Amino acid sequence: MKNIVKVALISLIAGSSFQAIGQEKVIQLNALPKTAQSFISSHYKQEKVALVKSEKELLSPIEYQVVLANGTKVEFDNKGNWTEVDAKKNAVPQSIIPASIREYVKKSFPNNEIVQISKDNREIEVELTSGIDLKFNTKGEFIRIDD
Repeated sequence: MKNIVKVALISLIAGSSFQAIGQEKVIQLNALPKTAQSFISSHYKQEKVALVKSEKELLSPIEYQVVLANGTKVEFDNKGNWTEVDAKKNAVPQSIIPASIREYVKKSFPNNEIVQISKDNREIEVELTSGIDLKFNTKGEFIRIDD
């Protein structure tokens, strides 16, 4: 009986510890890394910030998300570099899109805007107003259309 109680207590404590490690917190805009603050003020100075939060997952660095009043979501890594911009049905700022990707979209998909862009160490993915997803390498060279 004592062993069952011990196992139950250990499980409860271990579960609580893991739950505490994966946390999402609402924070103030000024608590973002300076790079992220600069990105928001440069590209979205006309938009009101509705929510800022940080998220820490087990064994992963902290990440940040900013939600603007118009519904746009911007995600940042632990250093404040943007990793994703989801503007819903609005165009993302042209200044954050590599020139080669802007040109490819303009030439191959006229009358479309980029409404979402995400990047990691291997590729850049964009979504167009038509719902088409395009993948590019980190140099901005077209790879494929994603379904």
